[in-house]
Amino acid sequence: MQVSGNIESEIFKLILTSGIIAKIILLILFIVSIFSWAAIFFKLFQIRRAEKGAGEFLESFAKVDTVDQLRLSTDGHDDNPLSAIFKEGHSRFEEIKNGKSGLLSDRPAFLNAIHRRLKGTIEDETTYYEGFLSFLATTGNVTPFIGLFGTVWGIIHAFQQIGSQGSANIAAVAPGIAEALITTAAGLATAIPAVIGYNYLLNRIRKLTSKMEVFAEEFMAFLEAEIWSSEKEATEAKVESFFDGR
Repeated sequence: MQVSGNIESEIFKLILTSGIIAKIILLILFIVSIFSWAAIFFKLFQIRRAEKGAGEFLESFAKVDTVDQLRLSTDGHDDNPLSAIFKEGHSRFEEIKNGKSGLLSDRPAFLNAIHRRLKGTIEDETTYYEGFLSFLATTGNVTPFIGLFGTVWGIIHAFQQIGSQGSANIAAVAPGIAEALITTAAGLATAIPAVIGYNYLLNRIRKLTSKMEVFAEEFMAFLEAEIWSSEKEATEAKVESFFDGR
């Protein structure tokens, strides 16, 4: 334990006695690391809330028989992507139903119109949940090179010490090499969590996007069944009334 404490103390002393360039590099890496961890925790909270909300939405979806029932049951559930997809799809459905485009009489055109709106909403939601991932990817790619710059600078400083003292003993080169290794370690310590967080979050978002796509297909089938089953029932009612009248 004492040895570990001594090592940590020496590292802290090396940071304090390092050159201005090394200190600037370490400060940059420290700030980037803070933002990186903040982005990871924020995205974890955001995606977890979206997954929970999507699960509750699907439970409501399984219990209803009509679009209006689903709309009423999902009021107040705005914190998940499936709700956004439903609202956009329902909005487009109302536009078609109340409009004069005649899409309700053209089944392929109706499905295509709904599909385009749902696809656009899925893309918007995916883009929203992918926010800050580009920052994590950039952090994972760039910070090792920032640390490497500190490494090169520390080695240059070590050679300067050799030249000024005219000696290549360990006492002359140790400070510069230690400075170089510290910046290298700082760069890796910043990059590794960012890369792991990026890959983990991206995988979660892909699963969420897949769930959105599946729901969009189910919702289209739900609308299609509701519209054309209603038309079929209306036609059957007319036929029955015609024969009853005779």
